[in-house]
Amino acid sequence: MRRVTKSEVLKAVSNYGPIRLVGFSDEPTLYRMILPQRGDVYVKCGADILLNGLKTDLRAEARCPVCGNVTSFHIDQRRIEDLDPKEPMLHVVEFKMGPRHLGVECESTHIFDKKDCLTKWVSTYAGKHGLVISLPEYMSSLNQRLPRKVSPA
Repeated sequence: MRRVTKSEVLKAVSNYGPIRLVGFSDEPTLYRMILPQRGDVYVKCGADILLNGLKTDLRAEARCPVCGNVTSFHIDQRRIEDLDPKEPMLHVVEFKMGPRHLGVECESTHIFDKKDCLTKWVSTYAGKHGLVISLPEYMSSLNQRLPRKVSPA
């Protein structure tokens, strides 16, 4: 009987059907997707959830890096639904990797459940200045750009 290596398992898990998941993490993170017929999958940052939502419907939970509260939502047909709480914010640092090829800097890209948490985090943040935007607005922006290739974080 042949033994399966960890890298073979990770490669199999990071591919979901005909699509490759963006930002897959083999360790639990603040960002969890619940995929139909696959279950829980962790990704490296909040934008990774939305980027994956361009390719498949999913449920998601994002834990605020400041207070630990959970933001939950669904992405159905590339639209955010059932957002709870109603007004979480995303801080995202994007970079272009070529025509229609988007990358995000995950260390600087988080979903905050409320504005106070975002403000507190930004007050001590020393990295690249990112875009602060609501989740539905960012998803709409991604839909308008519709990247064909998305860089793994």
